[in-house]
Amino acid sequence: MPRVIKHPDIRRAELLDRALALFLQRGYDNISLNDLIADAGVSKGAFYHWFASKEALITALAERSVGEGQAVIEEALAQCSGNALDRLNVVLQAGFDVKMKMGAPELLAAAASLLRPDNAYLYGRIIAVEEGRSRSLLTRLISDGVAEGRFDTFDAEGVADMIYGLAARTNSKLLEVLDAADESSREHAIGSLITRLRLHGLAVDRVLGLPDGSLTTLSRTQVEAIVAALPRNY
Repeated sequence: MPRVIKHPDIRRAELLDRALALFLQRGYDNISLNDLIADAGVSKGAFYHWFASKEALITALAERSVGEGQAVIEEALAQCSGNALDRLNVVLQAGFDVKMKMGAPELLAAAASLLRPDNAYLYGRIIAVEEGRSRSLLTRLISDGVAEGRFDTFDAEGVADMIYGLAARTNSKLLEVLDAADESSREHAIGSLITRLRLHGLAVDRVLGLPDGSLTTLSRTQVEAIVAALPRNY
């Protein structure tokens, strides 16, 4: 039977998919480069053709993950013809759209698994790539709002850093929801997460000189939709 020759981009994507699945199944810190090569079913030479090191593979995974999310955000932003506040809200809400547009439960499970301690390094690399792109976009949107006279701040980039930092700090609250032992605990954890999100929204409102409630945050319905989409064995 003739050997199937795959397009290089397809082969590279397959190797990234297998590596990510292995990291999420067993934890980043528990996987060696030899484990990755064996799981991929290719020779060391072939693997090194694509990724010179585990670090290079992680960088590629981070860039792909962030790129996919950014594409959803840019699409939503392109469809918004409103003012600076409207555009900022579109971007902040796009995080929910990114998760739900991932579609498959196993991909949502992967996103949750990244928050586990043994995937801290992998998650950190993704966050580092994401932060650079997000800061630039948020800074531009906030600067536009200042120019429009809608926002009042002397440091657009500083506010962008603050927004991103507050969002990152909700991770522990999200894990409490995912780890809830029973329905009562889950409801309490969701309520706690919603309260924290509302606090963050109010903090940004006040820093930007906006009326309370100007920034929209994830609702209970949206949080429950994300949690409900997860398989129980995430």
